[in-house]
Amino acid sequence: MSSGAVGAVVAAASCLGASPYLARLTLSVPESEDSTWWRGRRASSRRVLITAAVAVALGAVAGKASGWSALLPAFVLLALTTTPLTIIDFEHHRLPNRLVVVAASGGAVLLCLAAVVRHDWHPLLRAAEGAAAVFAVLFLIVFVAPRSFGFGDVKLGGVLGGFLGWYGWSYVYYGIFGGFLLGAVVAVALLASGRAGLKTAMALGPMLIAGSLIVLAFGLAPSFTTN
Repeated sequence: MSSGAVGAVVAAASCLGASPYLARLTLSVPESEDSTWWRGRRASSRRVLITAAVAVALGAVAGKASGWSALLPAFVLLALTTTPLTIIDFEHHRLPNRLVVVAASGGAVLLCLAAVVRHDWHPLLRAAEGAAAVFAVLFLIVFVAPRSFGFGDVKLGGVLGGFLGWYGWSYVYYGIFGGFLLGAVVAVALLASGRAGLKTAMALGPMLIAGSLIVLAFGLAPSFTTN
């Protein structure tokens, strides 16, 4: 098996094993006043199955992106945290800070460890720059057009920008662009089918997550070249 295939299997299996707990988090994290949110709430079998499907899908593409390498723990964490975020955003149009902070802080620590193992600090610096750049651009868009999307999407974009930045600036651009493109395609499809209107709120977070991971997993970012 290739490195990408091994990473995909390991990450998907890890996410599948954690899916019952992740399903519990989809019920407790949206409640801002719940101080014991990390325990979760009892989830139905249907919710666990839905969560497992999302977790395995995200784990597979995240693991394929990292491969069997020092980056795998960081990408498993990304898949684990973005699974409940995806479901919560679809249901509540919210991206709770509690999970975004875990993704950001845990991802930063694990990317640092990967840099130590690989003895390569340049990708880590670029990851930090990518996170800051995406956050700044999305923040500016929200500042100019507050109804475009929410501040939770800005923070999530910063997290994703860090992971994309590890691989290069072209991945930062195409990963975030891919998320917006995917969101536009879904919006058009919903409008065409009559399942949504022009004023219907759309969950952007899941699209940013899927777009970024797909671009990373399948290397869909052409290199920037200069003559």
